[in-house]
Amino acid sequence: MGADSLERTLSASILAEAYGTFVLTLLGPMSITVVNNPGLFPIGPSLGLGFIGLAFGLALFIGIASVSHVSGAHFNPAVTLSLAYTGRFPKNRVTPYVVAQLVGAALAGFAQLAMVGAAAGRAADLGTTVPNFALPLPYFAALLGEVIGTFILVMTVIGSTSPSSTLHWGSSAIGLSLAPIIWAIGGVSGASLNPARTFGPSLASLVFDASVFNTYWIYLVGPILGGLLAAEIYRRMEAR
Repeated sequence: MGADSLERTLSASILAEAYGTFVLTLLGPMSITVVNNPGLFPIGPSLGLGFIGLAFGLALFIGIASVSHVSGAHFNPAVTLSLAYTGRFPKNRVTPYVVAQLVGAALAGFAQLAMVGAAAGRAADLGTTVPNFALPLPYFAALLGEVIGTFILVMTVIGSTSPSSTLHWGSSAIGLSLAPIIWAIGGVSGASLNPARTFGPSLASLVFDASVFNTYWIYLVGPILGGLLAAEIYRRMEAR
């Protein structure tokens, strides 16, 4: 493959990653905004966490179905770093992919802000993720939740897309895995599992909430640690 072809392929992959992350970070967080805004969406509170988990799972499924053949459908810096760690993704593409994911997430955040406005978004900071401060150790609980949730998600990604896997619907399994993780961990940390997913709505929420990035470190450190842990354990399993 020539240099021009490689450049076109990378350009297409970057666009695909930005698009897929946009879909995930618009449809998922928007469902949180709907649930937390009874004034604008009266049906919202009756939908609850089950609706949110389903929205995220289906959004990821849509993104994977749309562009997995173009970019591999990471949509998540933790996934990109983990696949690079296992040697199944070129390290020189990590930075372009992560930048594309953050750009797609930012566009999704501002698109949601444009639709619902700052007043509506303030009810849940446009669906960003925050620790549950009612818990005894909210920061620790949120960080542990992000590590565990991302570990499960990345194990699903690596295992279901492995060349040796006999699962013929691996891409569907990835989307399906996201919903129960959110149902289980959403009440603890918001179940971001993805630094880009939290970055987009948080960036747009700065319009009305200057403190929204105070806990972002949890949603940066937790998913990366969880993803790398999954990559290392899976690599050890494959080596046996």
